[in-house]
Amino acid sequence: MNLPNEDESSHGRADVESGASKIPKQLGGLQKTITMAQIAKAAGVSQGAISSLLNDRDYGIRVSEKTRERVFKVCREMGYIPNDLRAVVRMYPEVGDFCLLVTSECETGMRDPLTPRLISAAMAAVPDDAHPLTLANYDVNANYRAGHINLPQPLRSGVCSKFLIYGPPNTSLYETFAERGIPVVSLGHEVAAPGVFSLLFDYALASRMAVSHLFQLGHQRLGIVSGPFGSTDPKILDFNRGVLLAHEAQSLPIEGQNIIQGDLSVRAGHAAFDELFSRNPRPTAIFCMSDAAAIGVLFQAQARGVKVPEELSIIGCSDDPGLLWSNPQLTTVHLPVEEMAELGVKEIGRMVSEAMAPAAQKTFLPARLVERGSCIAI
Repeated sequence: MNLPNEDESSHGRADVESGASKIPKQLGGLQKTITMAQIAKAAGVSQGAISSLLNDRDYGIRVSEKTRERVFKVCREMGYIPNDLRAVVRMYPEVGDFCLLVTSECETGMRDPLTPRLISAAMAAVPDDAHPLTLANYDVNANYRAGHINLPQPLRSGVCSKFLIYGPPNTSLYETFAERGIPVVSLGHEVAAPGVFSLLFDYALASRMAVSHLFQLGHQRLGIVSGPFGSTDPKILDFNRGVLLAHEAQSLPIEGQNIIQGDLSVRAGHAAFDELFSRNPRPTAIFCMSDAAAIGVLFQAQARGVKVPEELSIIGCSDDPGLLWSNPQLTTVHLPVEEMAELGVKEIGRMVSEAMAPAAQKTFLPARLVERGSCIAI
């Protein structure tokens, strides 16, 4: 599936307008012969304010959030259905589409091995009677408060009301959601903002589980392939904390020289193996904070004539299905990506249907060890 580009906005608006008369089947029994004058009288506001709200146009009339809520409440009570699908979704958010926003390719994007897993699982989790999941991207560094046209197309068009976001937080984007009263589920990143439910991986548990497993197998000289030097990424900080906790539980010191830092790519795994095996004594096991780096270590070990797992045990983190072809297959820590996507779709549907505007919430999804052939006891 291709991500829509920002220059597709005119096409997206045409789609919205052409679908204006396509009333969602959930609203088929409501009245359709109610005038703006009747709504204005019932809500105690001017017809101009009603027109501004329902047509999503600025007629020079300032409408407060409180007034907006009152108008939409009156419309729902009267059973009014606007002609514009965008106004329908604003008034009845439960009938809006699901949307998954992922950051652009230069950040997390499609090069993150977790992204395809998350997209596939989210698409499968959308209820059968809803519209298909809309997929779009956002810019981590953009200022989305600068103007309406700058917003991601699904948010700008107004036909989506159930948003999930995967990628580093953009404060201005979340502020925009808050201003519009739209709840959001953040996948994999904590966002301490009203109306946001953060679903998180327990990276500290994942690394502690991996290192503890190696200790239980009798390994004490461990190599650690960590993230970039000086990284402030919460994920890397949590990974490092878990490594520390596992060592403390065994009353073993961490040998700083055996912590190799890099971008956790396959190439970083190659370099980490060469550096660790240039030292004496060599590690008997290596934990990598990504499966890609672990595969890099595995390939380089085999290229250098080091037998895995007989001479070196290796464990990764992620459980990327695309790496199951390695020989031996990689022992790893499973990050519950599919479970996160499924729960995210369920939670955002609940938040919208129950008209919730909760305080910031978060929950951690537990990791689990997946034992395969790249680790043995010594």
